[in-house]
Amino acid sequence: MRIYEPEPGLWYGGKLGVHSNYRRDGRIGQGLIEKAVTTANIWGCDRFLATVQIQNVRFFRRLHWHSLEEIVLCNQLHHLMEVDLSHYSIPLESSPR
Repeated sequence: MRIYEPEPGLWYGGKLGVHSNYRRDGRIGQGLIEKAVTTANIWGCDRFLATVQIQNVRFFRRLHWHSLEEIVLCNQLHHLMEVDLSHYSIPLESSPR
């Protein structure tokens, strides 16, 4: 998953891709999301958002994301979603202090 910070404290995740042969159990996608959110947390994230294709909204909800609004991108329905950062703690060994 690609992550970026368009303004201080606000992070976005994008371009999550898992080969179709490995999507069914969700472990790879979940691991990528956890790594992205935890990394942003370490780097000072206050808020983490992503635009999620409609078929993946349920998966993200299971990972403590909630939908802010439905949007249309490239003629396809998506949800703008925000993660509950409290579920993605910063490992102590990764802390810059």
